[in-house]
Amino acid sequence: MRLKKEKERERERENEGCHRPEPETTLERLDARLHQCGHYLYHHTAGPRQGRVLQLLQKNGPMSQQDIQEALDIQAGSVSELISKLESKGFLVRQRADADRRRVEISLTDRGLAMETKPQEEILSGRYRALGETEQEQLAGLLEKLLDDWDMGGNRR
Repeated sequence: MRLKKEKERERERENEGCHRPEPETTLERLDARLHQCGHYLYHHTAGPRQGRVLQLLQKNGPMSQQDIQEALDIQAGSVSELISKLESKGFLVRQRADADRRRVEISLTDRGLAMETKPQEEILSGRYRALGETEQEQLAGLLEKLLDDWDMGGNRR
């Protein structure tokens, strides 16, 4: 019975994206929190290229992958990757067209529609609402300092 409960707890931790033991030192805590922030941003937000796909679908309704590729003028492989990422995040779905069962249409889910109904500034202010303006500036400065030290400063968006 005890082993079963331990395995259930372990499975719950894995499902939450928490594969590490609780951090003990400040540096471990900092590393864990940065990891959690990255995990959240990757899985719960759409990047600029993904945002273009969402905007296109919101404006035009369901489209084929080829239509999206042509409208955005990007490689077929890039479109496929973008669509897969957005689908895994729950922003869109692929469905067979009613009129032509050979055609697969990409359409937004309710979550995908909600993403693009807000202006970018509103999305960002909601994401960082727990921090005041001064704290946001401090965090941005600290993250820039880390990135510069890690020699990634030139790769900032």
